[in-house]
Amino acid sequence: MASSASAATCYRQAGDHWECVTPGAFCPAAAHGLYGYSESGAKYQCVQDGSYWRWKPAGSSSGSNPEPTPTSTPKATPTPKPSPTPTPKPTPKPSSKPSPKPTASPGGKPAAAKCSRAYLPLPDPRCTPGTRNPAVTQATIRTTICGPGFDAKVRPVASYLSALKVRQIAEYGYTDRRPARYQEDHLIPLLLGGSPKSVKNLWPEPMWKVKGRSAADKNAVERRLWKAVCAGDVPLARAQKAIAKDWRTAVRQAGL
Repeated sequence: MASSASAATCYRQAGDHWECVTPGAFCPAAAHGLYGYSESGAKYQCVQDGSYWRWKPAGSSSGSNPEPTPTSTPKATPTPKPSPTPTPKPTPKPSSKPSPKPTASPGGKPAAAKCSRAYLPLPDPRCTPGTRNPAVTQATIRTTICGPGFDAKVRPVASYLSALKVRQIAEYGYTDRRPARYQEDHLIPLLLGGSPKSVKNLWPEPMWKVKGRSAADKNAVERRLWKAVCAGDVPLARAQKAIAKDWRTAVRQAGL
């Protein structure tokens, strides 16, 4: 009973996430699509489960079932009318030019990805350098990022993020094209004044570990920097620059 009372007491929204969530419990409208953490530190997401929204393990297949991809029915090919048999022509000599290479099929690996995966677990800095929200400055942090519910106010609608994620998965040349395997991540997070909708600040971050680091590790860095900025321990610009360059070293680069 003490654990339930503790969870009820600390269950609240903290910036761009919720704390002390109860796995499987209903989540409020303000939490739809957001992430939360249980008392044990496990990560969950508020996803639609039938006609309700519940806290489910992040990255799980629970929630609303994706609609099947419709398959087009091939049109019947009309039977060609018989034509007169042409007089056979002499067989041409084989060309010395090499045959063109086949183009990769839509379901396979793209012929040429626009963005490189060599930087993982970071994005390609040419495609995703990180951009700022001009409304968030050091002078406005008390009424923007440090105010209640700021990230929910500026977060793009789910349909925009979902469509962009599908497009960028192809641009990064991922062989696994399942959207549920990626998190559309703001390189400079909303709670550090990152641009909400710029494609230069959004990228499909893998949900699995890459080189020993995961999306959950970046989320922890974001929360630590946000708390430090709002407490006045780190200037906003320094935190933004550090996390845009390399979130793995951002805490140290920010002077924490």
